Amino acid sequence: MTTTLLQALLGGIASGAVYGLIALGLSLQFGVMKIINFAHGAFLMMSMYVCFALTSHFGLHPLAAMPLTAAVLFAVGYACQRWLIDGIYRKETSREPIGVLIFTTGLWIFLDNAFLALAGPDSRTIDAPWANEVWMPGDLIFTYPQIAGLFFACLITAALVLFLRHTRTGRAIRATGQDREAASVLGIDSTRVYRLSFAIGLLVLGAAGALLLPLYPVNPFVGDIFGLRAFVIVVLGGIGSVAGAFWGGILVGVLESVGSQLIPITYAEALIFLLFLATMYFRPSGLFGVENE
Repeated sequence: MTTTLLQALLGGIASGAVYGLIALGLSLQFGVMKIINFAHGAFLMMSMYVCFALTSHFGLHPLAAMPLTAAVLFAVGYACQRWLIDGIYRKETSREPIGVLIFTTGLWIFLDNAFLALAGPDSRTIDAPWANEVWMPGDLIFTYPQIAGLFFACLITAALVLFLRHTRTGRAIRATGQDREAASVLGIDSTRVYRLSFAIGLLVLGAAGALLLPLYPVNPFVGDIFGLRAFVIVVLGGIGSVAGAFWGGILVGVLESVGSQLIPITYAEALIFLLFLATMYFRPSGLFGVENE
C-alpha cells in the first residue's frame, strides 16, 4: 500500500507539472491583459495536432518536435492578438473588455469544429516506441514521457519566471500587467506587450501540447477538459501568478492521482472542484498567489 501511494504521489507530481505548464499561459494572459482566454483548451488541442503532424509525417521525435510546435503556437498567438483581439481593445474603453471574452468563446467553438471537420472525430496516437518505455527504480514504475514531462515543465517554468523577472522585456510585461497607464507614461508600448504576452502564453502551451501527446490520444475535443482544469489551477495558484500556476498544477495532479487511490476517481475529481470553490470563497487571491508578482 505504501508503494502504491508513493507511486501515485510521484505520478501526480509529474502529471501536475504538465498541468501547471498548461495553466502558465492562461495565468500570464490574465495577469497582463486582464482577460480570460476561453479558447485556451482549443489552442492546446491545436498544439497537439501540430506535434502529431510533425511526428507522424516528418518522423520527428516528440521532444524534437516540441520547439517547432512552440514556435508555431507563438506565431498563431501573435497573429491572433495582432489581427483579431487588438481590434476589440481599440473599440472598447473598459479595462477588461467583455468583447474579448465573447470572442474567445466563439474562437473556442470555431477551432473545435474546424479540427473536427479537418481531422475527423477519431482519436489518434503517435507510433513511437519511446512512449511505452519505462524506468523502474525498485518497485516504482515511470514512463519516459512522464519523466520528460516533469523535467521540461520545471525547466520551462523556471525559464519563464527568470525571463519575466530579469529581462527588459519581461519587466515591461510585468509593469504593464500592474498598471498599464503608468507603464505607458514610462514609454512602454502596451500594444506590443499584449501581443508578446498572448504569443508567449501560446508558446508555453505549444510545449505542453508536445509533452502531452505521448500520454494522451489527440482528438478535436481533447483540449476542453485540460482547458477547464487550467482555469481551476489558475484560481488555486493565484490569478496572474506564473509560479503559483505551476504549484497549483502540482496540487491538482497530486489530488487527482492520490485521491483516486483512496476514493472512487469521480469523487477525486469532485474534490478538486470542491477545493476550487472553497478557494474562490475563502481566498480569492489563490493558495500560492499574491496581489502582484
